[in-house]
Amino acid sequence: MLLVDARCTILPEREQDFIREVKKIIPSVRREAGCTRYELVSDAYVPGVFHFIEEWESQEHLDEHLQQPHMQEYFRKTATCHSSPTVLKIYEVISSRSMAMNR
Repeated sequence: MLLVDARCTILPEREQDFIREVKKIIPSVRREAGCTRYELVSDAYVPGVFHFIEEWESQEHLDEHLQQPHMQEYFRKTATCHSSPTVLKIYEVISSRSMAMNR
């Protein structure tokens, strides 16, 4: 499994445009083969920084995802929203587990 953290730095005046375009693609991406998690989170400490947190069954699934027509359209529509290139950190995960935290 791959865990992807795609860090996007967005111009303040384009944040709403960016979020609108992200909301359009999330349902389609979550239905893609090999996608087990896909969400956007904002950095609570750095204004304008957003992270796509993604889980993919394989590199092949991630590669296919990036070539999907809805992703190509998203890239085209959001190109002017970014103040710097998106940086992907890709982690190869051997195993994972869930646990409940009691407070």
